[in-house]
Amino acid sequence: MPLLVVALLVPTLVGPNGVWALAAVSVFTAVTVMVTVRVGVLDDRQFVLLGSGGMAGVAVSAFVIVDPASTTAVGAMLAVVPAIAASGSSRHITVALTAVAIALATAVCIDETVGTVRLVAVGATVTTVLVPTVLMASLRSRVSAVTSRLEDLADTDPLTRLLNRRGLTARAAAMLDQACISAVPLLVCLVDIDHFKSVNDQFGHAVGDDVLVEVAATLHAVAGPDALVARLGGEEFLVVGLTSVMGGVEGTILAAMRETGTVTVSVGVVRCTVVSDDEVNDPWSAVDSLTATADRALYAAKSSGRDQAAYVLAESLSWSGAAVGGRGRPVFDSGHPRSQVGRPSTKR
Repeated sequence: MPLLVVALLVPTLVGPNGVWALAAVSVFTAVTVMVTVRVGVLDDRQFVLLGSGGMAGVAVSAFVIVDPASTTAVGAMLAVVPAIAASGSSRHITVALTAVAIALATAVCIDETVGTVRLVAVGATVTTVLVPTVLMASLRSRVSAVTSRLEDLADTDPLTRLLNRRGLTARAAAMLDQACISAVPLLVCLVDIDHFKSVNDQFGHAVGDDVLVEVAATLHAVAGPDALVARLGGEEFLVVGLTSVMGGVEGTILAAMRETGTVTVSVGVVRCTVVSDDEVNDPWSAVDSLTATADRALYAAKSSGRDQAAYVLAESLSWSGAAVGGRGRPVFDSGHPRSQVGRPSTKR
Protein backbone atom coordinates (compact mmCIF):
# COMPACT_ATOMS: atom_id res chain seq x y z
CA MET A 1 0.00 0.00 0.00
CA PRO A 2 2.88 2.45 0.59
CA LEU A 3 4.07 1.45 -2.88
CA LEU A 4 0.76 2.70 -4.30
CA VAL A 5 1.29 6.06 -2.62
CA VAL A 6 4.81 6.30 -4.04
CA ALA A 7 3.51 5.37 -7.52
CA LEU A 8 0.90 8.13 -7.31
CA LEU A 9 3.58 10.65 -6.35
CA VAL A 10 6.11 9.35 -8.90
CA PRO A 11 4.16 7.88 -11.86
CA THR A 12 7.39 6.98 -13.73
CA LEU A 13 8.15 4.36 -11.05
CA VAL A 14 5.62 1.94 -12.60
CA GLY A 15 4.71 0.87 -16.11
CA PRO A 16 1.46 1.50 -17.99
CA ASN A 17 -1.63 0.81 -15.88
CA GLY A 18 0.71 0.07 -12.98
CA VAL A 19 -1.16 2.37 -10.63
CA TRP A 20 -4.41 0.51 -11.25
CA ALA A 21 -2.70 -2.82 -10.65
CA LEU A 22 -1.24 -1.54 -7.38
CA ALA A 23 -4.67 -0.20 -6.39
CA ALA A 24 -6.20 -3.65 -6.92
CA VAL A 25 -3.43 -5.23 -4.85
CA SER A 26 -4.01 -2.66 -2.09
CA VAL A 27 -7.73 -3.44 -2.02
CA PHE A 28 -6.99 -7.16 -1.71
CA THR A 29 -4.50 -6.41 1.07
CA ALA A 30 -7.10 -4.39 2.95
CA VAL A 31 -9.65 -7.21 2.57
CA THR A 32 -7.06 -9.73 3.82
CA VAL A 33 -6.37 -7.63 6.91
CA MET A 34 -10.07 -7.19 7.67
CA VAL A 35 -10.82 -10.90 7.23
CA THR A 36 -7.89 -11.86 9.45
CA VAL A 37 -8.91 -9.43 12.18
CA ARG A 38 -12.51 -10.64 12.03
CA VAL A 39 -11.70 -14.37 11.98
CA GLY A 40 -8.83 -14.19 14.45
CA VAL A 41 -7.11 -17.47 13.54
CA LEU A 42 -7.30 -18.50 9.90
CA ASP A 43 -7.91 -22.15 9.06
CA ASP A 44 -5.80 -23.84 6.38
CA ARG A 45 -8.22 -23.12 3.56
CA GLN A 46 -8.48 -19.43 4.44
CA PHE A 47 -4.74 -19.11 4.86
CA VAL A 48 -4.01 -20.77 1.50
CA LEU A 49 -6.54 -18.54 -0.27
CA LEU A 50 -5.40 -15.28 1.28
CA GLY A 51 -1.72 -16.25 1.27
CA SER A 52 -1.78 -17.22 -2.40
CA GLY A 53 -3.58 -13.98 -3.23
CA GLY A 54 -0.99 -12.05 -1.24
CA MET A 55 1.88 -13.69 -3.14
CA ALA A 56 0.13 -12.97 -6.43
CA GLY A 57 -0.20 -9.35 -5.33
CA VAL A 58 3.53 -9.17 -4.54
CA ALA A 59 4.35 -10.64 -7.96
CA VAL A 60 2.05 -8.17 -9.73
CA SER A 61 3.64 -5.30 -7.80
CA ALA A 62 7.10 -6.46 -8.82
CA PHE A 63 6.10 -6.79 -12.47
CA VAL A 64 4.72 -3.26 -12.77
CA ILE A 65 7.77 -1.57 -11.22
CA VAL A 66 10.15 -0.20 -13.81
CA ASP A 67 13.33 -0.09 -11.72
CA PRO A 68 15.02 -3.57 -11.60
CA ALA A 69 16.49 -2.97 -8.13
CA SER A 70 13.07 -2.12 -6.74
CA THR A 71 11.61 -5.16 -8.50
CA THR A 72 14.07 -7.45 -6.73
CA ALA A 73 13.35 -5.82 -3.37
CA VAL A 74 9.61 -6.24 -3.77
CA GLY A 75 10.02 -9.80 -5.07
CA ALA A 76 11.82 -10.73 -1.85
CA MET A 77 8.51 -10.24 -0.04
CA LEU A 78 7.37 -13.50 -1.63
CA ALA A 79 9.28 -15.28 1.15
CA VAL A 80 6.88 -14.00 3.81
CA VAL A 81 3.91 -16.31 3.18
CA PRO A 82 5.90 -19.61 3.01
CA ALA A 83 7.72 -18.63 6.20
CA ILE A 84 4.39 -18.02 7.96
CA ALA A 85 3.10 -21.34 6.61
CA ALA A 86 6.18 -23.13 7.98
CA SER A 87 5.42 -21.75 11.44
CA GLY A 88 1.92 -23.19 11.72
CA SER A 89 0.50 -24.94 8.66
CA SER A 90 0.81 -28.56 7.60
CA ARG A 91 3.83 -29.72 5.64
CA HIS A 92 2.01 -30.16 2.32
CA ILE A 93 0.58 -26.64 2.51
CA THR A 94 4.01 -25.23 3.32
CA VAL A 95 5.61 -27.10 0.42
CA ALA A 96 2.87 -26.01 -1.99
CA LEU A 97 3.08 -22.33 -1.03
CA THR A 98 6.88 -22.43 -1.15
CA ALA A 99 6.75 -23.88 -4.67
CA VAL A 100 4.33 -21.14 -5.74
CA ALA A 101 6.55 -18.46 -4.20
CA ILE A 102 9.65 -19.82 -5.97
CA ALA A 103 7.79 -19.99 -9.29
CA LEU A 104 6.54 -16.40 -8.98
CA ALA A 105 9.94 -15.13 -7.83
CA THR A 106 11.66 -16.89 -10.74
CA ALA A 107 9.16 -15.43 -13.21
CA VAL A 108 9.84 -11.92 -11.86
CA CYS A 109 13.61 -12.39 -12.18
CA ILE A 110 13.38 -13.80 -15.70
CA ASP A 111 11.22 -10.88 -16.80
CA GLU A 112 13.52 -8.22 -15.35
CA THR A 113 17.02 -9.62 -16.07
CA VAL A 114 19.05 -11.04 -18.97
CA GLY A 115 22.06 -13.31 -19.49
CA THR A 116 24.13 -14.53 -16.56
CA VAL A 117 22.60 -11.85 -14.37
CA ARG A 118 19.31 -13.69 -14.75
CA LEU A 119 20.83 -16.92 -13.38
CA VAL A 120 22.30 -15.10 -10.40
CA ALA A 121 19.04 -13.30 -9.74
CA VAL A 122 17.04 -16.52 -9.90
CA GLY A 123 19.45 -18.28 -7.53
CA ALA A 124 19.42 -15.39 -5.08
CA THR A 125 15.63 -15.14 -5.16
CA VAL A 126 15.13 -18.88 -4.62
CA THR A 127 17.53 -18.71 -1.68
CA THR A 128 15.66 -15.72 -0.29
CA VAL A 129 12.45 -17.75 -0.32
CA LEU A 130 13.89 -21.02 0.98
CA VAL A 131 16.13 -19.83 3.83
CA PRO A 132 13.49 -18.24 6.09
CA THR A 133 11.04 -21.05 5.32
CA VAL A 134 13.53 -23.76 6.21
CA LEU A 135 14.67 -21.92 9.33
CA MET A 136 11.09 -21.41 10.49
CA ALA A 137 10.23 -25.07 9.83
CA SER A 138 13.32 -26.14 11.78
CA LEU A 139 12.43 -23.85 14.67
CA ARG A 140 8.87 -25.17 14.72
CA SER A 141 10.16 -28.75 14.77
CA ARG A 142 12.47 -28.03 17.70
CA VAL A 143 9.74 -26.22 19.64
CA SER A 144 7.37 -29.12 18.99
CA ALA A 145 9.95 -31.64 20.21
CA VAL A 146 10.64 -29.62 23.37
CA THR A 147 6.91 -29.18 24.01
CA SER A 148 6.32 -32.90 23.58
CA ARG A 149 9.15 -33.66 25.97
CA LEU A 150 7.80 -31.24 28.58
CA GLU A 151 4.31 -32.73 28.26
CA ASP A 152 5.78 -36.20 28.71
CA LEU A 153 7.62 -35.08 31.84
CA ALA A 154 4.49 -33.41 33.20
CA ASP A 155 2.36 -36.54 32.61
CA THR A 156 4.83 -39.21 33.73
CA ASP A 157 6.09 -40.40 37.09
CA PRO A 158 9.89 -39.92 36.92
CA LEU A 159 10.71 -43.10 38.86
CA THR A 160 8.42 -45.74 37.37
CA ARG A 161 7.77 -44.07 33.98
CA LEU A 162 4.07 -44.79 34.45
CA LEU A 163 1.46 -42.07 34.09
CA ASN A 164 1.07 -39.77 37.06
CA ARG A 165 -2.33 -38.48 38.20
CA ARG A 166 -2.23 -35.62 35.67
CA GLY A 167 -1.33 -37.95 32.81
CA LEU A 168 -3.99 -40.45 33.83
CA THR A 169 -6.71 -37.80 33.96
CA ALA A 170 -5.63 -36.35 30.62
CA ARG A 171 -6.30 -39.75 29.03
CA ALA A 172 -9.31 -40.72 31.11
CA ALA A 173 -11.80 -38.86 28.91
CA ALA A 174 -11.00 -41.10 25.93
CA MET A 175 -11.40 -44.20 28.11
CA LEU A 176 -14.75 -42.94 29.42
CA ASP A 177 -15.86 -42.16 25.87
CA GLN A 178 -14.96 -45.70 24.82
CA ALA A 179 -16.82 -47.27 27.74
CA CYS A 180 -19.86 -45.08 27.07
CA ILE A 181 -20.00 -45.78 23.34
CA SER A 182 -19.30 -49.52 23.59
CA ALA A 183 -21.56 -50.05 26.66
CA VAL A 184 -18.77 -52.14 28.19
CA PRO A 185 -18.30 -51.59 31.95
CA LEU A 186 -15.18 -49.91 33.24
CA LEU A 187 -12.84 -51.81 35.57
CA VAL A 188 -10.71 -49.86 38.05
CA CYS A 189 -8.07 -51.53 40.23
CA LEU A 190 -6.40 -49.58 43.03
CA VAL A 191 -3.22 -51.48 43.90
CA ASP A 192 -1.25 -50.91 47.10
CA ILE A 193 2.02 -52.61 48.08
CA ASP A 194 1.70 -54.51 51.34
CA HIS A 195 4.00 -53.44 54.20
CA PHE A 196 5.95 -51.11 51.94
CA LYS A 197 7.05 -48.96 54.87
CA SER A 198 8.85 -51.92 56.38
CA VAL A 199 10.71 -52.44 53.09
CA ASN A 200 12.02 -48.87 53.25
CA ASP A 201 12.80 -49.13 56.95
CA GLN A 202 14.62 -52.46 56.68
CA PHE A 203 16.42 -52.18 53.34
CA GLY A 204 16.49 -48.45 52.61
CA HIS A 205 14.76 -46.19 50.13
CA ALA A 206 16.96 -47.27 47.21
CA VAL A 207 15.62 -50.80 47.52
CA GLY A 208 12.14 -49.36 48.00
CA ASP A 209 12.51 -47.51 44.71
CA ASP A 210 13.57 -50.74 43.01
CA VAL A 211 10.44 -52.43 44.37
CA LEU A 212 8.26 -49.62 43.02
CA VAL A 213 9.85 -49.96 39.60
CA GLU A 214 9.36 -53.74 39.66
CA VAL A 215 5.71 -53.46 40.64
CA ALA A 216 5.13 -50.80 37.98
CA ALA A 217 6.66 -53.02 35.29
CA THR A 218 4.53 -55.97 36.41
CA LEU A 219 1.32 -53.94 36.38
CA HIS A 220 2.12 -52.50 32.95
CA ALA A 221 2.82 -55.97 31.54
CA VAL A 222 -0.27 -57.56 33.10
CA ALA A 223 -2.73 -54.78 32.24
CA GLY A 224 -1.81 -54.71 28.55
CA PRO A 225 -1.58 -51.90 26.01
CA ASP A 226 -5.28 -50.97 26.11
CA ALA A 227 -5.31 -50.11 29.83
CA LEU A 228 -4.23 -46.99 31.67
CA VAL A 229 -1.67 -47.65 34.40
CA ALA A 230 -0.65 -44.84 36.73
CA ARG A 231 1.24 -44.28 39.95
CA LEU A 232 -0.88 -42.10 42.19
CA GLY A 233 1.87 -41.48 44.68
CA GLY A 234 3.74 -43.41 47.32
CA GLU A 235 3.07 -47.13 46.88
CA GLU A 236 -0.38 -46.76 45.27
CA PHE A 237 -1.09 -47.55 41.62
CA LEU A 238 -4.26 -47.34 39.56
CA VAL A 239 -5.17 -49.57 36.62
CA VAL A 240 -8.14 -48.54 34.46
CA GLY A 241 -9.56 -50.40 31.48
CA LEU A 242 -12.62 -52.03 29.94
CA THR A 243 -13.86 -55.29 31.43
CA SER A 244 -13.86 -56.82 27.95
CA VAL A 245 -10.05 -56.74 27.89
CA MET A 246 -9.27 -56.62 31.62
CA GLY A 247 -11.70 -59.11 33.15
CA GLY A 248 -9.99 -60.94 36.00
CA VAL A 249 -6.90 -58.76 35.84
CA GLU A 250 -6.85 -58.37 39.62
CA GLY A 251 -6.23 -62.10 40.01
CA THR A 252 -3.44 -61.95 37.47
CA ILE A 253 -1.89 -59.01 39.32
CA LEU A 254 -1.96 -60.88 42.65
CA ALA A 255 -0.49 -64.03 41.11
CA ALA A 256 2.22 -62.13 39.25
CA MET A 257 3.33 -60.30 42.38
CA ARG A 258 3.42 -63.53 44.38
CA GLU A 259 5.63 -65.08 41.72
CA THR A 260 8.16 -62.30 42.03
CA GLY A 261 8.64 -63.20 45.68
CA THR A 262 9.56 -59.62 46.51
CA VAL A 263 6.35 -58.12 47.85
CA THR A 264 2.63 -58.78 47.76
CA VAL A 265 -0.11 -56.30 46.95
CA SER A 266 -3.72 -55.65 47.90
CA VAL A 267 -6.26 -54.62 45.27
CA GLY A 268 -9.47 -52.62 45.50
CA VAL A 269 -11.62 -53.35 42.45
CA VAL A 270 -14.45 -51.21 41.07
CA ARG A 271 -16.72 -52.25 38.23
CA CYS A 272 -18.71 -49.34 36.84
CA THR A 273 -21.06 -48.87 33.89
CA VAL A 274 -20.69 -45.60 32.00
CA VAL A 275 -23.92 -44.22 30.54
CA SER A 276 -24.58 -41.28 28.27
CA ASP A 277 -26.85 -38.40 29.23
CA ASP A 278 -27.08 -34.62 28.89
CA GLU A 279 -24.68 -33.88 31.77
CA VAL A 280 -21.41 -32.07 31.08
CA ASN A 281 -18.64 -34.13 32.61
CA ASP A 282 -15.20 -33.61 34.09
CA PRO A 283 -12.66 -36.46 33.88
CA TRP A 284 -10.83 -35.15 36.96
CA SER A 285 -13.92 -35.60 39.12
CA ALA A 286 -14.74 -38.92 37.49
CA VAL A 287 -11.28 -40.33 38.22
CA ASP A 288 -11.34 -38.98 41.78
CA SER A 289 -14.76 -40.55 42.41
CA LEU A 290 -13.71 -43.93 41.04
CA THR A 291 -10.46 -43.81 42.99
CA ALA A 292 -12.26 -42.97 46.23
CA THR A 293 -14.61 -45.90 45.72
CA ALA A 294 -11.74 -48.27 44.93
CA ASP A 295 -9.95 -46.99 48.02
CA ARG A 296 -12.79 -48.27 50.23
CA ALA A 297 -12.50 -51.67 48.60
CA LEU A 298 -8.74 -51.54 49.08
CA TYR A 299 -9.22 -50.79 52.77
CA ALA A 300 -11.43 -53.87 53.03
CA ALA A 301 -8.73 -56.00 51.36
CA LYS A 302 -6.09 -54.63 53.75
CA SER A 303 -8.31 -55.20 56.78
CA SER A 304 -8.92 -58.82 55.80
CA GLY A 305 -5.25 -59.75 55.77
CA ARG A 306 -3.72 -58.20 52.62
CA ASP A 307 -2.48 -60.06 49.50
CA GLN A 308 -6.04 -60.25 48.19
CA ALA A 309 -8.72 -58.26 46.38
CA ALA A 310 -11.99 -56.72 47.49
CA TYR A 311 -14.76 -55.68 45.14
CA VAL A 312 -17.21 -52.82 44.68
CA LEU A 313 -19.96 -52.81 42.09
CA ALA A 314 -20.56 -49.09 41.68
CA GLU A 315 -23.64 -47.40 40.35
CA SER A 316 -23.45 -46.07 36.81
CA LEU A 317 -21.36 -43.04 35.93
CA SER A 318 -23.07 -40.47 33.70
CA TRP A 319 -20.78 -39.16 30.99
CA SER A 320 -21.56 -36.98 27.99
CA GLY A 321 -18.00 -36.42 26.80
CA ALA A 322 -18.49 -38.79 23.88
CA ALA A 323 -21.51 -36.80 22.72
CA VAL A 324 -20.58 -33.19 23.34
CA GLY A 325 -16.99 -33.18 24.47
CA GLY A 326 -18.03 -31.16 27.50
CA ARG A 327 -16.34 -30.74 30.83
CA GLY A 328 -18.14 -30.24 34.12
CA ARG A 329 -19.25 -32.19 37.21
CA PRO A 330 -19.96 -35.93 36.84
CA VAL A 331 -22.98 -37.64 38.32
CA PHE A 332 -21.55 -40.58 40.21
CA ASP A 333 -22.80 -42.85 42.97
CA SER A 334 -19.78 -44.54 44.49
CA GLY A 335 -21.85 -47.50 45.64
CA HIS A 336 -21.11 -49.97 48.41
CA PRO A 337 -19.15 -53.22 48.57
CA ARG A 338 -21.47 -55.96 47.34
CA SER A 339 -19.27 -59.01 47.06
CA GLN A 340 -17.17 -60.90 49.50
CA VAL A 341 -13.53 -60.17 50.19
CA GLY A 342 -11.25 -62.98 49.14
CA ARG A 343 -8.66 -64.28 46.78
CA PRO A 344 -10.14 -64.11 43.29
CA SER A 345 -9.62 -66.55 40.53
CA THR A 346 -8.33 -65.20 37.24
CA LYS A 347 -11.88 -65.33 35.90
CA ARG A 348 -14.97 -63.82 37.50
